[in-house]
Amino acid sequence: MKVFQFVSVVLFALVFSGGQAQSSNNKLIQKGWAELVKDNENKAFQYFWEANEMARKQNNTEDKAESYFYLGICSYGSSLEKGLQYATKSLNEYHTLEKTNTTKATIGRYKCLQLISTIYSRQKKYDDALSLSKEVVSELEDQNDSSGTLGLAYNSIGVIYELKNENEAAGHYFTLALAEFEKFKNVAYLPVTYCKLGEWCKKKKQKPESLNYFKKALTLAEKTENKQAEVTALLALGKWHLDFDRNFVVAENYCNRARIIAIGLSDKLFEIKTIQTLIEIKKDQSNFEEVSQLQSEIITIKDSFYSAEKEQIEKSLEVQFEVSEKNRKLKLISAEKEVSKLTNYLLISVLILLIIVFSFLYFFLKRINNRDKQLLKAKEELVHLMEEQKQLKEQQFNDDLEHKESQLSAITIQMLEKNELLDEIKNILSRKDPNTESELKKLVSKYTIQDKNWKDFDNYFESVNKNFYTRLKQKYPEISANDLKICALIKLNLSIKEMASILNISPDSVKTARHRLRKKLQLNTEENLTDFILSV
Repeated sequence: MKVFQFVSVVLFALVFSGGQAQSSNNKLIQKGWAELVKDNENKAFQYFWEANEMARKQNNTEDKAESYFYLGICSYGSSLEKGLQYATKSLNEYHTLEKTNTTKATIGRYKCLQLISTIYSRQKKYDDALSLSKEVVSELEDQNDSSGTLGLAYNSIGVIYELKNENEAAGHYFTLALAEFEKFKNVAYLPVTYCKLGEWCKKKKQKPESLNYFKKALTLAEKTENKQAEVTALLALGKWHLDFDRNFVVAENYCNRARIIAIGLSDKLFEIKTIQTLIEIKKDQSNFEEVSQLQSEIITIKDSFYSAEKEQIEKSLEVQFEVSEKNRKLKLISAEKEVSKLTNYLLISVLILLIIVFSFLYFFLKRINNRDKQLLKAKEELVHLMEEQKQLKEQQFNDDLEHKESQLSAITIQMLEKNELLDEIKNILSRKDPNTESELKKLVSKYTIQDKNWKDFDNYFESVNKNFYTRLKQKYPEISANDLKICALIKLNLSIKEMASILNISPDSVKTARHRLRKKLQLNTEENLTDFILSV
């Protein structure tokens, strides 16, 4: 189990560092990445550190975040604590970048989380690592992430489930990682993913499938000159021939090829793994003498490895100190040149600035004050004019209304007088007096001027009661012209007797007309006809 955990942790490092996007526009970061790919970690660290110093000097948040991120990648192989420290600083800078460049900040944030997850895995904090990688997956799985971060998160989750012996879950996530890497052609990540899927198929006793994945991994690793992935693929092929075919010669041949490549790598964990695989082969052959010799070589490599780690940390600190010291001296020289100029011009500049500011404020406030006064005066005048206009309109409206009402009343009175005339004529005719003709002529002459028709009445009535007839007609299409006359007289609040006199009919006929009108208006027994007409 220890050996298996060791391999998984190595694979974490390989997957994460094997292809973090070299998409930075910063020249120093690009140079650092080129050196890191060549396994020149010290030079890479120096370039990344110089990029960070320059970004801090220029207060460039994006470059600060990127340089801290790459310093974390460069450092965690030799010092997990340093790598975690730089990753955390990068995360904070990306958080600040969200205010100006949300897209870049979001991508950077999840790259940092995945780097921290990788470091946690090497510290054997598997639950914390799993939680971070799942957070990355939950945010990126619905997006087109061409950077490869989503695939790395899938791979990390798969490795952790593999460590927990949850092989089905591990295989599921390795498959997702493979699909993601193949979709965006992230060839740097594919060899290790092929190896992990090969191991998964191997556990399920799927002999052809596992061999195919291992061969794919080796072919791609050789094509892309990915030495770490090449070592991993060669060791996987060696163990495959050992476990399935018990072919010690072929297995040892693959392991020796892997060891030749691993010797040239700065990360000695790969060389240690090749020797451990050779020890397994020699144990199966019962060659304990070579086993003992190989174990001694591992001890020697580990001693030199830890010494190299210390030396690398010391070199990193020296690089940081040298770059910082160089920048400090440059700053001191620049400060000495500027201090005299600043001393000479500072007071004068401040005084001139204060004079300009106070002058501007004085004239600005004065102008605002004058403008406010003018606006207030104009507003008061406008309010006064509007009030006068309102009063005039109200007066005119009241005058018009009074005039129309007086005209309507006059017409109504005339109609009453006309009908009274007709009644008087009837009475004279009914007496059959010899002077009847003479009396009739006098009455006709007297009341000729009052002979006005309903058209005049309707015009004045409509001018006072707008669209009264139209509204009734729209609501009750069956209503007749005589019904409309009844409605108009009810609207004027006349009595039945007055209505009978105007219409020249009997009061009983008016009552009958009102009764028919109620039916046409569909009024209930308890509803008052006069109230209804007045409400229209």
